[in-house]
Amino acid sequence: MGCELSRLTIPADRRYAEIAARYVMDVARLIGCDEGMQRQIFEGLRTALPALMAYSFETAESAALDVSCERIPAGLRIVLHDKGLPLGGSAPEEAGPAGQAVARLRRHFDDILLNNLGPGGKEVVLVKHLPDGSLAEYEAACRLDPPDEEEATRPLAAAAAACTVRPMQPSDALEISKTVFKTYGYSYSQDYIYYPEKIIALNATGEVHSALAVTAPNEVVGHCALSLWGDNPRMAELGQGVVVPGYRSQGCFARLTDYLIGVARSRGLEGVFSEAVTVHPFSQKTALQKGLRECALFLCLVPPTVDFKGLRKVSSARGSLMVQFRYLKRPPTQTIYAPARHADMLRAIYGYLEPAAVPLIADPAEQARDEGPAASYHLHLIRSLNSARIRIDRYGPTLVADIRRTLRELCLERWDVIHLILNLSDRRTPYFCRRFEELGFFFAGLLPLGLASGDALILQYLNTACLPVSTIQTASPFASKLVAYVAACNPNT
Repeated sequence: MGCELSRLTIPADRRYAEIAARYVMDVARLIGCDEGMQRQIFEGLRTALPALMAYSFETAESAALDVSCERIPAGLRIVLHDKGLPLGGSAPEEAGPAGQAVARLRRHFDDILLNNLGPGGKEVVLVKHLPDGSLAEYEAACRLDPPDEEEATRPLAAAAAACTVRPMQPSDALEISKTVFKTYGYSYSQDYIYYPEKIIALNATGEVHSALAVTAPNEVVGHCALSLWGDNPRMAELGQGVVVPGYRSQGCFARLTDYLIGVARSRGLEGVFSEAVTVHPFSQKTALQKGLRECALFLCLVPPTVDFKGLRKVSSARGSLMVQFRYLKRPPTQTIYAPARHADMLRAIYGYLEPAAVPLIADPAEQARDEGPAASYHLHLIRSLNSARIRIDRYGPTLVADIRRTLRELCLERWDVIHLILNLSDRRTPYFCRRFEELGFFFAGLLPLGLASGDALILQYLNTACLPVSTIQTASPFASKLVAYVAACNPNT
């Protein structure tokens, strides 16, 4: 879905690369990109276009390349299309020298996709998000109905308060994007929600199950989604929960949660979790009512650009998220290897989640565990949150040095928050937890079923400032206890 489409056709001659890059930069300026974003776009294309031309065509070959720009809900989509040599894969890293040049554009663009089109040639799709953009402005530009500016304060008639819940249909995708805008503006962290085509695709694969709260006559007033957890397909996240301001406190969010927990049960999932903001306790309270319990606190994970419409803005600093979890099946008896320092707190969390199924918490004597096979870990960068997530897959001799180097690189690149995911089923976790805490990581909490191989111990590292812990609003005594424990572990306080 897009509008304001323009296209420039240039010869496949590197001398024209700067002209094309300047054209795209000017389009970016027209839709509201600031000077820094314009410069990023210009420099990225000025480098990538010659590499793409050199790969696609012979030196003396007469050919052309199309550069098109299209305004989309999240910003600007740029498509580089030619009928030259096909690429090697759908990911830049799989596409040879040209793909490597495109891969370097990750520092300039938010999304990159390579498409081979058969006889139609190939295209490189680049997306640049507008951090301060507005879906309302986009809708006006595209002659859609913009949201009512008085929506957040309009009194709600009692007859209209009731809502029903149903699964999303493809035709609902644009309404979901509008609903998120009515609640968060253009500041929601999971930005796929502003792409109707992405919402449709994720629901079609089953990776996401979107549910809508609707009122007569079929007005969409809320949305929530069940998303399979990438690190363990036996669990899912309840997320993207939004209800437009005029329909809050009417039971819509509770109905959405009930429905999606039922979907999770029908799929045979073993657990669900959610991440609730802490600038207010409302979503935490709903989760508690539905059996989810606090198990972790992620400090500074909410970007300051998130706009909670209808709520007083507390500060421009980053906010925190409360993680809440619920077992859908009785967990089996298990043994975990808890760091001695955190054993009591982990035991308390397990007892709070499921009193009848607290695992045996072993405390093996910590000793040097740097022997064994090569270490393995996975780094996932979450641009919308400006955070990084490092999942440790296998401990090994070089792991601490590897993580130290990676941490330094992430800090220099100004990623705000880094999470480290450790497997509590591995007897070496206590030793490595202590080593990572020496690097500045500290306790965030527990995520049961967080890994396919076991429960996850989550450590966090802060490369930024955030709202004081004293501003965190909680919905239960245990949550307050967890906040105090995490704050006490933070080496920065």
